[in-house]
Amino acid sequence: MKVAFTQRANLDLADIGNWIARDNPRAAARMVDRLINAGDGLADISLRYPATHRSLRKRPVGAYVIFYRITDRVEIVRVLHSARDWLSLLDEA
Repeated sequence: MKVAFTQRANLDLADIGNWIARDNPRAAARMVDRLINAGDGLADISLRYPATHRSLRKRPVGAYVIFYRITDRVEIVRVLHSARDWLSLLDEA
């Protein structure tokens, strides 16, 4: 199955990278790569993770959560830190 990151998810990844890079640019690059790889890996295991709010599924990756939906592809909707109020952030979309 094909995986696609939405524009909002790509902005989330950039924000995460920028935030971490303030202290450690190399760690920022590693975390963003890890999140992208985890998202891409959903192509093979998209049904493994539970559906939650607004029928989005969520895959935890360290301190972050990848929110996605399954249609004819896996669509990564948001990538958020798990400590954030993700319910209200998902409602903004």
